[in-house]
Amino acid sequence: MSTQERNEIRARDAWGDPASSRSARSTTGAKPGGDRLPRPPGRRRPGLAVIAVLLIVLGAAVAGLLALRIDERVPVLVARNQIGVGQQITAKDLSIARMATEGVTVISADDASQVIGRYASQEIPQGRLIDAGMLNTTGLLTSGQAAVGIALQAGRYPASGLKPGDVVQVVRSVDGNGKVIADRGIVGIVNEPSEGAFGSGGNSATVVTVVVPERLAPAVAAAGMADQVSLILIRRGDLAGAG
Repeated sequence: MSTQERNEIRARDAWGDPASSRSARSTTGAKPGGDRLPRPPGRRRPGLAVIAVLLIVLGAAVAGLLALRIDERVPVLVARNQIGVGQQITAKDLSIARMATEGVTVISADDASQVIGRYASQEIPQGRLIDAGMLNTTGLLTSGQAAVGIALQAGRYPASGLKPGDVVQVVRSVDGNGKVIADRGIVGIVNEPSEGAFGSGGNSATVVTVVVPERLAPAVAAAGMADQVSLILIRRGDLAGAG
């Protein structure tokens, strides 16, 4: 080896060979994992986005249907308080409620004039929707009929009690013998025992108004005053079915 070649080798050792430096850095300075490929971005799920959109649309549709349903409610007539059988209905007996009328037989609040002045053919509880089937053009006191009030002590009427519209037989009981005074009467008003109602024995009594044929009313009234009347229940009913 010539002197010039030896001088070149020394110079490379002193200053460092760039090629050898790159080789050294590639083998000793490399970071762990530096040769790994970059992680791909997370995959999107279009199915979830579609479901979310559908839920939003469905919610909006339901809200729209509910709004339409509310708008379909109309004012109808209901009983403001309890209306008895045969009672003539006045404006004070009626109230107005809003409801959907699909599949329900009701009377619109605009048709109140068709109800006022008519008679209840059955007992109408407070808050009950009113329909044409509950109404009659006549009350209990039709032509040829009379209403008689009778004070009845316990044992002179069924233990289950009497209700407006019940069909009864009026019997006069004397010395254990019974005689039919009125074969058919209709119970109008029933007032339960109170301090102001007493039978002949001084005991509290239930006062019942019974509608009977006018020609029989005097005999029924006289027997009632003598505390000789008993009522036999023939049929539970209402004014519409009592004819």
